[in-house]
Amino acid sequence: SLENARRQLAETELRAPMAGTVVAINADTGEAVGAAPVVTLADLGAPLVRFWVEETDLMSVAPGNPVDIVFEALPDLVFSGEVERVDPALATVDGTPAIQAWASVDLASHPVNLISGMTAEVVIVAGQAKGALLVPVQALRETTPGQYTVFVVKSDGKLELRPVEIGLKDYANAEVLSGLEKGEAVSTGTVEVESD
Repeated sequence: SLENARRQLAETELRAPMAGTVVAINADTGEAVGAAPVVTLADLGAPLVRFWVEETDLMSVAPGNPVDIVFEALPDLVFSGEVERVDPALATVDGTPAIQAWASVDLASHPVNLISGMTAEVVIVAGQAKGALLVPVQALRETTPGQYTVFVVKSDGKLELRPVEIGLKDYANAEVLSGLEKGEAVSTGTVEVESD
């Protein structure tokens, strides 16, 4: 009986797998517990934001991608961070399959106390180009899949068709890697070609 009592007493002790702050206790003294979490710990020194994106955005949610985070309670502050991990299985959010991911929050620029459960908007930076030469996407003419040309407006007003290499592209602009120089003008309109 004594050994049995000692074993039962030893099984009532919970050991945390990490150092942290207790943010929730899901049981009362004397209550029987099962496999569900009893105590929730958080490492408040290195906060993570859990967020979801649609399946179609899988390629932009890669560990290491930078993120910008704005908390609903702190709308004037933009926190930087990066995607830490992406769960290996889809989650269901409001009945829709979604990718669940976690991002770090850099508190260096805004040393505030974040509270567990805060609502945030997360913007993933899947690609960026600094100091890039841009042209409007309307100026691009796709000659073959992935191959583009633009009409360069010459000083005499005539148009020259020139191949360009394109990098990052969004709905409005495209990054030009080669084929154009800064200051050259391109045409965004349609051109009628007369045949002889």
